[in-house]
Amino acid sequence: MEPRVALVQCADYEAEAVEAAVRRSVDLLGGIGQFVRGGQRVLVKPNLLRPSAPEQAVITHPAVVRAVVRLVQEAGAKAVVADNPAVPLLTQRAWQHAYEVMGLAAVAAETGAELNTRILPLQRPHPGGQLVKQVDVSDFLVEADLVINLPKLKTHGQMRFTGAVKNLFGIVPGLTKAGYHATLQTVERFAEMLLDLVAFVRPVLSIMDAVVGMDGDGPGAGEPFPIGAILAAPDPVALDVAALSLVGQEPASVPTVAAAVRRGWGSGRVQDLALVGDALGGFQVEGFRMPRGGAGAVPSRLPSFVGRLGARVMVARPFVTLGCVGCGQCVQGCPVHTIDLAEGRARIDLGLCIRCYCCHEVCPAKAIELRQPLIAQALAKLGL
Repeated sequence: MEPRVALVQCADYEAEAVEAAVRRSVDLLGGIGQFVRGGQRVLVKPNLLRPSAPEQAVITHPAVVRAVVRLVQEAGAKAVVADNPAVPLLTQRAWQHAYEVMGLAAVAAETGAELNTRILPLQRPHPGGQLVKQVDVSDFLVEADLVINLPKLKTHGQMRFTGAVKNLFGIVPGLTKAGYHATLQTVERFAEMLLDLVAFVRPVLSIMDAVVGMDGDGPGAGEPFPIGAILAAPDPVALDVAALSLVGQEPASVPTVAAAVRRGWGSGRVQDLALVGDALGGFQVEGFRMPRGGAGAVPSRLPSFVGRLGARVMVARPFVTLGCVGCGQCVQGCPVHTIDLAEGRARIDLGLCIRCYCCHEVCPAKAIELRQPLIAQALAKLGL
């Protein structure tokens, strides 16, 4: 059977419009009763990369979270909103401030949804994992009966795209994420790990905020990009394939989709999906820019012997701009400890940098740019 993906137009974040679009997308898949039963504890998992105002398009918009929470509550279940931001929130006051900035404190006040304010790391066996046999998770996942995944359509410096699959990396506790980056230093291995997380979490439903996405140097330093859509699907890989096609990108160029195809989790082709709702061709999305760094920066026609050394001189490098305010978030977020502060600014040891771009993700000042080396720029001009 073809994986089903619902695609619904939604022009803006006006509350009633978002609720109508989210409800329609779920109804096209059989209604919330197909996924949630009364009395269950439902983890509503948005993308909360870092405390950011909703209009910056860094996080899943609170209007989408609100709409999903209300659907869960209509089914008679309890909604718990939780994620692991990339920056540490060490006190209750820090959590409360973050939720206020992101607009989720207001959602909780309106709906009565629970907002998670603690991260308790746990480990669980994953015998079915192809790469990861033991998974580091947060207690909020273990305590939930099921998961509804709420990704934001954004680019990603390392993985090219962050959608339904990549959003599940948020179940991994805070700084433990850094260990995954340090251990799984190739995009292929990192993609395989993400698919193992999908198989472990098994979200019953993924609903994507693509009303306003982010292009360019996402997931935190790109630009808001109006798309005007809500997408929903039980299969997170199928959802990502549809979303990438929506913004004019080849799904198989994204490492997570390519890895899913290798596993036999679909073809990676939008033609093999059962799209329901509004027609894909009805969206005029042009000019969506993929990131300058990451997996796609290595020309595919280079010989295989180039290997890691070639990748190191081909992929984009993090560069600290004059916008650096010396906050130290990048120092805390670097999985291999290659960043320090010197004279009030971040300093990166590129010789030890593993090109995971965690520094780029967490920088609140957007002061770390991803710049391609000159050789990569020259080969790109030659079409290599």
